[in-house]
Amino acid sequence: MEFYGINIIAVLLATLGFMVVGFLWYGPLFGKRWMVLNGFTEESMKDTNMAVVMGKGITNSLVAAIGIGLVLNWKGAEGLLASMKTAFFVWLFFSATTALLAHIYEKQKLELTLIHFGNQLAAYLLAGAIFSFF
Repeated sequence: MEFYGINIIAVLLATLGFMVVGFLWYGPLFGKRWMVLNGFTEESMKDTNMAVVMGKGITNSLVAAIGIGLVLNWKGAEGLLASMKTAFFVWLFFSATTALLAHIYEKQKLELTLIHFGNQLAAYLLAGAIFSFF
């Protein structure tokens, strides 16, 4: 089944990939440092409605996965290397530049910006890899 030339199963797997990378990135890998840099504490996180947060995260990941799939389809990227290379440039020209605005204009700490960069880059590359198999 396809949507605008992209495989729906690939979209769903890429969406899941975004969520898994985010879980690992902001959990066991960099979660404690991310919390410190944001000024979050275990206590301040208790009032968070995780169902709402996860719903928004899944929606965001789905839109990103569709976008990557569309770009890969329009470009005609075939194979693992071409798909990951294209996903890298989509990350660099759109995601990274957008995330960098928080560092530039909101004075976000560079370390926090780099944590976000790493999460997004890993997720975009994984999505590119997933789409290459469909």
